[in-house]
This record gives sequence, structure tokens and C-alpha cells, in this order.
Amino acid sequence: MDRAREEIQAAGGSVVAVFQYRAQPTRNFCRQREVDVECLGDPDRAGYHVVGLERGSVAEYAGPQLAKGFLRAALKGAIVGDPEGGDVAQRPGTFVVGSDGRVLLAHYNRDSADNPPMDVVLEAVRRGAEQPA
Repeated sequence: MDRAREEIQAAGGSVVAVFQYRAQPTRNFCRQREVDVECLGDPDRAGYHVVGLERGSVAEYAGPQLAKGFLRAALKGAIVGDPEGGDVAQRPGTFVVGSDGRVLLAHYNRDSADNPPMDVVLEAVRRGAEQPA
């Protein structure tokens, strides 16, 4: 999302990344990787639970599909970091929320590498920007 931040902002949105770590490890993670979005820590994973993001199975995090996803990410320059006390089985997700609080896109990752295509995210951001506040 950081790489598409300018495009998302131009479409009328903003990016907030929520990590399952305490505040300091979250800041360190974002600073070390020069992530230029708001980074928030949720060590109790309360936000994950509220939106229904579940833990994955061992097979999802040790299988060849995930390895392919990590390789694709690495080729784009995105390197997986040390989880620093996080739950590696916690599935991530991507959400676009309109200014009125409606969820315009909810993508529940099947594994860590299953991110939605950026054109889908941008379309949801544009739809939200077109809605009256």
C-alpha cells in the first residue's frame, strides 16, 4: 500500500497500516522500511477480531503457495520482517472504509501473500470519494 500511497491519495483516500505489534516495534518496522503511511500497533489484535480476521492453519504458512507469494514480494523489494512477538498465523486483510464509515472493500487474505490487486483497491477508494459525506 505504501507504494501506491500517492495514487490512493489522488483517488481521495488515505492509507493506515495496522500491525499486531506494540507501538515501538511498529514504528521501528515502518521506519526501517521507510514506509510513509500512518502505522498503528494493535498488540491485542482487537481490530483484527472486530473485522473477523482469523488465524490461518499451519499448512497455509508452510506450503508452496505462500513461498511463491513471498518470492513475488521479494522480487518487488518487499522483504518479510521479524514478527517481533506477533502471531505469524494471523491472517491480514485490506479494507477500504468510506468517510461515512461504510466498508467499501473487505479483502480477507487466505495467507500472508494474498493481497488484493491494487486496481481493485483503487476502484473502491474512488467509489468512496464519489459518495457524499
